[in-house]
Amino acid sequence: MRKFKAQPVLKEDPIPVPEKVRKPLTEVKEFDLHLNHRVVERAQFDERIKEKEMMYKRYREESEAARMMEEEKALKQMRKTMVPHARPVPNFDNPFCPQKISKTTKPKSPNLRVLQRRRKIFNGSTVSSSPTTNMR
Repeated sequence: MRKFKAQPVLKEDPIPVPEKVRKPLTEVKEFDLHLNHRVVERAQFDERIKEKEMMYKRYREESEAARMMEEEKALKQMRKTMVPHARPVPNFDNPFCPQKISKTTKPKSPNLRVLQRRRKIFNGSTVSSSPTTNMR
């Protein structure tokens, strides 16, 4: 067995350790949530939306009122025109004769030679046996 021999006690540390420096305590700040900024922006956005809705509503009401006025005017005009009115008696003292664009055509005989055929039949002694003569 071995004999126990204790290590010598050192008065100074062989590896000097620097003393710990006392740091000041950190200041605690309240954290700022994005929610706080967003509430303000959302309120402004909602206000703009309400203004737009009011503007559109006003525009719709004005256009509807104008359309109703136009319909009423059209209805009044239609009722005026639908009232039956008596026709005036025509004036026969001075009849209307429209001017003619071109001269009237003069009739012209068709020159059918019917008379010549009759003379030929009466004057001619030849008896023809054609179907046209038998029909007459």
